[in-house]
Amino acid sequence: MYKNLIINIDELWLKGKNRKHYFRSLQEHVHLVIRAHAPEEKVRLKNDQQRLVAESEIGFTKECIDSLVKVPGVSTVQPAISIAREKELILPAIVEKLRGELTERITTFKVKCKRVDKTFPHGSMDLQRELGHFLLKEFSQLKVDVRNPEIMIDVKVLQNNIYISTEKLTATGGLPVSTSGHVITLISGGFDSPVASFMMSKRGCRQDFIFFYAYPYVGEEVKEKILDICSVLSQYQRGCRLWVVPFGEVQNAIAKDCHEEYRTILFRKYMVETANLLASRVKADALITGDALGQVSSQTMRNMSVMDNFSKKIILRPLVGFNKIEIIRLAQKVGTHDISIIPHDDACSLFSPKHPVIKADYVYMRNFSNDNDYNDLLKKALDESEVYRFDVLGEYEEISK
Repeated sequence: MYKNLIINIDELWLKGKNRKHYFRSLQEHVHLVIRAHAPEEKVRLKNDQQRLVAESEIGFTKECIDSLVKVPGVSTVQPAISIAREKELILPAIVEKLRGELTERITTFKVKCKRVDKTFPHGSMDLQRELGHFLLKEFSQLKVDVRNPEIMIDVKVLQNNIYISTEKLTATGGLPVSTSGHVITLISGGFDSPVASFMMSKRGCRQDFIFFYAYPYVGEEVKEKILDICSVLSQYQRGCRLWVVPFGEVQNAIAKDCHEEYRTILFRKYMVETANLLASRVKADALITGDALGQVSSQTMRNMSVMDNFSKKIILRPLVGFNKIEIIRLAQKVGTHDISIIPHDDACSLFSPKHPVIKADYVYMRNFSNDNDYNDLLKKALDESEVYRFDVLGEYEEISK
């Protein structure tokens, strides 16, 4: 196991006076993840020239590194060995490391040196040339390939130590969670809304989730599926909650009162209004949906525009320009794909009209809303929600019902 990790930060260079705030948020998130994996272990986490360096006495497990790669705001994670800031120590350390990692199939290499701390007296280019020259003599199987090497030897000279690594893991990137506001994500069991959640985690949004549970029209397995999806998504958050709102009674009332072709969009209207109620209770700034323009009848431009008129909070739609294949590929990357493909009952499909409206009449929906006061029904549904809390590893517990 590696005892040192270099955690490089994404988009920090775009920030000015608020850079400390971004850095502190990311540091807190990284610390939470490390602590979750090794609560008893002594770990140092320090800011070394605009990157985080984590040091462990025992070493970081693969599971811990895999979790750190999911932290929004982290650009890359490099497991590394650490040596004192002495030039003479670099080559022996690289040689020892390569003797443990080289196989017969690896024949090309490149040395990349970065003298981040300019007080170190030896320049990056000079170090690269010198180390490359010695490694060619030490390992006869190796040749230099500066464009597509099979092994990259990365040497970073920082303020206190020199770090050597041969592995750089691409992380989620984007902005640290909690730096872009608090949002409510309308989650379902399909591909779209989990991917939308991931996209906004990358943009620094702290999220709570709301799921509209149409019991008794759908079974218990739907709720279990949503819990599994949120378990994955919570690994991109730093603690979040899920409200499972009993919505069957609301849907039944709407279906009885409205024109058949308006059922689906009115279901969505009242889901958005319930999400607004929750947003007000938890002081969230916006809603997230998995809408993609034109994908289904409720996601036409007119219908999305009408929906916006009934929401007090801004509705963020990060997938609006994506096609289905792109969303499915992202679901595979995020880790929700294999859960989303599990078949489940869908109450919206159960109540779905033969010809759903694709150009909703705002006046009809406003009049319907005035003639049918469901406010008490929506508040009752929210009050009766099951609420779950998730940690950074995706573990969860029910905290109220």
